[in-house]
Amino acid sequence: MKKQIIVFVIILIMAVFGVYSYMTNPKLQEKVASYTEENFSEENIYSDLDSLSKRLSAEILNGSQSFIVYLKDMDVEAIDDINESLDGVFGSGATYQQLGTIGNTYKKVSITIKRTTNYYALKAYMESEPIPDTEQKAKQLYERIDFIMSECIKEGMSDFEKEVALHDYLVKNCRYSANVDQPAGSDIYRAYGALVNQDAVCNGYAEALQVLFTCAGLESQFIIGKADGIEHAWNLVKLEGVWYHLDATWNDPVPDRGDMVVHSYFNVPDEVISETHEWDKSSYPEAFGMSCNYYVYNNLYFRDFNEYKYYAYEKMVEEGQNYYEAAMRSYEENEDEMQFIFEDNNIFRSVNWQTFRAGEFHVLVLQAE
Repeated sequence: MKKQIIVFVIILIMAVFGVYSYMTNPKLQEKVASYTEENFSEENIYSDLDSLSKRLSAEILNGSQSFIVYLKDMDVEAIDDINESLDGVFGSGATYQQLGTIGNTYKKVSITIKRTTNYYALKAYMESEPIPDTEQKAKQLYERIDFIMSECIKEGMSDFEKEVALHDYLVKNCRYSANVDQPAGSDIYRAYGALVNQDAVCNGYAEALQVLFTCAGLESQFIIGKADGIEHAWNLVKLEGVWYHLDATWNDPVPDRGDMVVHSYFNVPDEVISETHEWDKSSYPEAFGMSCNYYVYNNLYFRDFNEYKYYAYEKMVEEGQNYYEAAMRSYEENEDEMQFIFEDNNIFRSVNWQTFRAGEFHVLVLQAE
């Protein structure tokens, strides 16, 4: 009897030691989990919300209904804030549930997904996936996207040319909503409002471009921040390996002027747009280039006003254009200087001008009658 008790005690000690070793040794837990957990792998372990949000974005576009992850050094409750790190253009996290633990190191969690109208329209365009009958707005949005892409995108276009074509189409065919006092989630905040209703606020403009750029194969991001101290949204676009800011809302004259499009905030770097815009720079890639800026790319960026007015005169007087926009490194607005357009000609009755300034980057838009 004494021998049996000794054996039992030894077994109990070994069991306690084994449990203790398992609970205090993450490597051992990982080893066991690799055999017992189907989804356990290094790329499925997350320790920060930012990385998990990026995974959620990928799962949304992949069409997943839900997915399983393992949290390490991260509280499950942190997932409450996961949608704050998402742009929400194509979907968001719906619910999450802890399914269990692996030792005291890993928490097994399932996350479910809610997709937006944009997602169904995108998949219909990109992969010919049928849109559910319950998603009538998605069907309308898809038809609009299909029409816009056929109108704007032609074979052989560069990414810059695609960006210009889609941006200009949106600005010409959408007006900034006069009814901004609508609840969050209203059409004016969505791509549907901008493209189907042709009436939207900044969120709608930026979301519409994000959808169109994705359909056109352009890499872009939806960015949220402030402009002149007011909540605002715009886009980041990546061309030739470099990121640029694009603010279609600020490129659309208010009140709406039909086909008039300006490009003051078309592919500008952080340095330029930060004069008027604020955003969490740690959450978005750095934008530092100017080579794909609209004016630089089109040889419309001048050293000074004297160089500018030579080309403006040539285009408007000698070639007969009634509209000319360009940028220069520095310019102090002077009404007398603007009379150059009337020298030695009587083509125009009057000329209106707009200026947009961000540090040394100064845009001047002329429109003659």
